Amino acid sequence: MEKYFIKHKLSVGDITHLSDSDSLNIINQKKLRIEDCIQIDTYESSFIAIITDISKTSVEVEIKELIGQRESEYIPDITIIQSLSNDAKFNFFIEKSVEIGIEKILPIESKYSLKSKNKAIRDTGFWNKLVRDATEQSRNLFPTIIERPIYISELAKYNFPKDCIKLCLATENTDSTYLSNLIKEKNLDLSKPVFIAIGPEKGWDMSDIEIFQKLGFHFIKLKGNILRTETTGLVIGSVIKYLKEEL
Repeated sequence: MEKYFIKHKLSVGDITHLSDSDSLNIINQKKLRIEDCIQIDTYESSFIAIITDISKTSVEVEIKELIGQRESEYIPDITIIQSLSNDAKFNFFIEKSVEIGIEKILPIESKYSLKSKNKAIRDTGFWNKLVRDATEQSRNLFPTIIERPIYISELAKYNFPKDCIKLCLATENTDSTYLSNLIKEKNLDLSKPVFIAIGPEKGWDMSDIEIFQKLGFHFIKLKGNILRTETTGLVIGSVIKYLKEEL
């Protein structure tokens, strides 16, 4: 049975549509028809659904049966690894990340971070309140996950998903390339989970760069304006979401 993922909560009896990319694949491949059964996974549950309509651009399904809770761990599409900045800037970054639908934030203490890991850990309760408030305001169905802050050196032990795409914005003396060029040169499959590392306003130290190099990160740069640390991740995250056809 074909499986598809839907990001919002579902219940038996609901009628919903598959994502644009999944719909187009079904339409183009012509393997499925109206009244065929498929499996729908959400963040929390798995369902049996029946296809109720196929138009030129979308596929409509009706949720028929709850199979149970998902066994596999949910892997976010986009995670931003954000170097810790001062409170106002980091709080702004959190709020706007929720609004545009960034699914996970991993705060790190790098060489030139403006806040230490230990001090940042004390702020996690307030950060989660920001997420709840921003989630309610933006009407997101699932709140952004904020992981416990870590030292940049701890990334070496971080459980990155297999075959994920790892990007690091770097203006330092590295082999950086524009994102559009990287996607073409490496033929990146953006359906995979993407991790985006954003440094502090002072930039990365070379010891930070070496960590990312060892972890297989691709180094990217932006054309034109130099962005502040609290807006850079939002811009790149939005671009990635667009390329993933999530905007």
